[in-house]
Amino acid sequence: MNMPIKFDTLEYTRSLIEAGIPAQQAEAQALALTQALAEATVAPSEVVLLRTDMTARIEMLRADIYARLEALEKDFNAKLEALEERVNAKLEALEERLNAKLEALEERLNAKLEALEERFHGKLTTVYWMVGISLTLHAVTIGMLLKILERLP
Repeated sequence: MNMPIKFDTLEYTRSLIEAGIPAQQAEAQALALTQALAEATVAPSEVVLLRTDMTARIEMLRADIYARLEALEKDFNAKLEALEERVNAKLEALEERLNAKLEALEERLNAKLEALEERFHGKLTTVYWMVGISLTLHAVTIGMLLKILERLP
């Protein structure tokens, strides 16, 4: 790096000599200080350049991360849709199998009910007639009792 700080080594050496430091030692100190300042100092323009470079790299990384996240989201959504389709297909197949079994069960139950109706139809007809005759007889008996009660003082 270039030394951006203005440093007069000759003036610095003269100041050291005037303070009582030997000339050779003053020159060595001036040279050492010049080298230290040249290596340790960063110019403001270099800081700005570094900041601009870092900002650009961060933005590139951010864009890359967003692109990757978007790709992951698309991949996830595609896999989720495929999974939903498979689940829906399996549910529909299961529903069809259950409906077929329910229909078969309903047919068996209807057949058994029809068989029971045929078996007991004659017996039920007799029972219906007997109940009807019994109700008729009770109605006649009640009617007769009411007439008897009317005649009583």
